[in-house]
Amino acid sequence: MKVTVIAVAVLLVGVTACAELPEDIVAPYLRIQLALANDSTNGVTDAAASIVVEAKKLGDAANMIAVTAQSMVTAIDIESTRSVFGPLSDALIKYGEDVGFGELKVAYCPMVQKFWVQEDGDIINPFYGSAMLNCGTLTR
Repeated sequence: MKVTVIAVAVLLVGVTACAELPEDIVAPYLRIQLALANDSTNGVTDAAASIVVEAKKLGDAANMIAVTAQSMVTAIDIESTRSVFGPLSDALIKYGEDVGFGELKVAYCPMVQKFWVQEDGDIINPFYGSAMLNCGTLTR
């Protein structure tokens, strides 16, 4: 009996340690990040709406992701979209701290004092786009 309980506990710990941000949220988030980095809002509304749907499936733990993504759905221009991207990123990072980031990295822009999530590699700053595309550092 003890062996079975220990084996189940080890399996559960292994699942938690391997968890990461869900791809159904990450993929549209990264599309938004890249659109803003390219000074565009093309596809942002649809990507944000997709995040809302997927975050709601995760329950209370992802509620702030859903709420902030919903604000992005109604953003009217690139400035308002970028201003909502900060809180969306904060919510995603908070959730990621609980489940893990996988291969994703957290970046920081000192000019706007905001964090975001991106794929590993060169900094691609969504807050300033082409004006300061590579401004920032990877923090984790």
